[in-house]
Amino acid sequence: MRNTDRHRLLHGPYHPPALRRGDRATCLLRDAEVVITGWSAGRIAWPRCQRLGTRGGSGLLVDEELARAVRLESSLAIQHWWGVSGVAVWHRRKALGVEKLNEGSARLRGDMNRELGDGLRGKMLPPGQVERRQQTARKLGLWPTGRWKGRGWTKDQLRLLGKLPDGEVAKRTSRSPNAVRVRRTLLAIPIARDRRRR
Repeated sequence: MRNTDRHRLLHGPYHPPALRRGDRATCLLRDAEVVITGWSAGRIAWPRCQRLGTRGGSGLLVDEELARAVRLESSLAIQHWWGVSGVAVWHRRKALGVEKLNEGSARLRGDMNRELGDGLRGKMLPPGQVERRQQTARKLGLWPTGRWKGRGWTKDQLRLLGKLPDGEVAKRTSRSPNAVRVRRTLLAIPIARDRRRR
């Protein structure tokens, strides 16, 4: 995966507030009034701030625009464009109640998994090695028994994914909740209780 894809912003551009050193603003991370101390040196320059009446400990001003980025973009994209650490992104996500796999991170994880799978898929084994593996599997009793035959997902069952909680889908389809979660994740369907849905 190219770095441009790894660091791509899904919902940009993001515009910093028009503030200067000494201006006052409200920071959503600090939940307090802050004073602007300067600007960051990230690819997207952003105001830095600290609580009023304190010294040191300045950081990026988390306004509505940066909060939107933290809620929607992948951690790698935030780190790349704003020049912050993974720990800083984690703190901001935690303070804003953002899931570990938000939209941006889920998209990035899915793209990386597809790329890894494409690299492994379709590699042919030499015929002799295939035969040896088949013989070993038969000797060990590992030969497929057909126990999953006819247990594929029907179209009606797939329509339930993301519309009902995974546990409810598991009951209705006689599957484990983990099997439902894995199928939903493979199809990139958000969970039913996802608050970002409209």
